[in-house]
Amino acid sequence: MYLVDRNGNLKFFNHQQNLIVTINLKGLDIQLATSEERDWTAGLIAGSEPWIALGTSLEQCRKVCRHPEYLLFVAHFQGTCSGSIILHPLGLASSPYIKSVVVSDAFRGRGIGASLIAFAENYFRKDSKHIFLCASSFNTRARTFYERLGYNPVGEFKDYVIEGESEMLYHKRLR
Repeated sequence: MYLVDRNGNLKFFNHQQNLIVTINLKGLDIQLATSEERDWTAGLIAGSEPWIALGTSLEQCRKVCRHPEYLLFVAHFQGTCSGSIILHPLGLASSPYIKSVVVSDAFRGRGIGASLIAFAENYFRKDSKHIFLCASSFNTRARTFYERLGYNPVGEFKDYVIEGESEMLYHKRLR
């Protein structure tokens, strides 16, 4: 679980080390993506794991990033594009679905991914009780990250994209 304090810091409990981690988010701004930022996001996704392992092409990424049903938000850290989140407002059982979260290598480890997810949760909290996302079974780093943010695995799609691997469905109750 996490919270954002009145100074704009993201705080969460690290269960492995039994301590509260605080991430200073000053200089971070999250806005709806421009057309150029949608293309930037497509390139970032296509060149990142797990999408490389999943065999996702740049053209497939562009198609998703330009699709009008998806909301795409970009995080700007001190004015520089640093990460993105793609959301489907009614993606699973009429509940919001986080399709993708991606952070540029240069900005990883600064709390931007967690901030994007917190932004999505707050964006939908008023009208939705639940939010969902998927993570590949081989992507243990992402799965650990989502679980640390309070997401629980609720389903498994075996052999869904890659033979012998699964896509894990995660859920979090928003209110």
